[in-house]
Amino acid sequence: MSEPGAGEPTFEEALAALEAVVGRLESGEVGLEEAVALFEEGQRHLAVCRRRLEAVRGRIQELTAEELPGRAEAGAAEPEAAEGEPF
Repeated sequence: MSEPGAGEPTFEEALAALEAVVGRLESGEVGLEEAVALFEEGQRHLAVCRRRLEAVRGRIQELTAEELPGRAEAGAAEPEAAEGEPF
């Protein structure tokens, strides 16, 4: 997975632009050709949002993976519940 480009808008900027595009499309005040152009623009903004979210997801997975070994050891030391007990 490649990091989002430095010249790329932030997630918030891309989301705001996407919302503006959706608003114009939903208004019903654009012609067919403009609607298609807006749809294509919206797809580009959506792709930026997805890349940004995927980068954040990867970072969160890295951060939580660093914590997992300690959690796994702590979880292994806990006694198992007796049969019939809910916990």
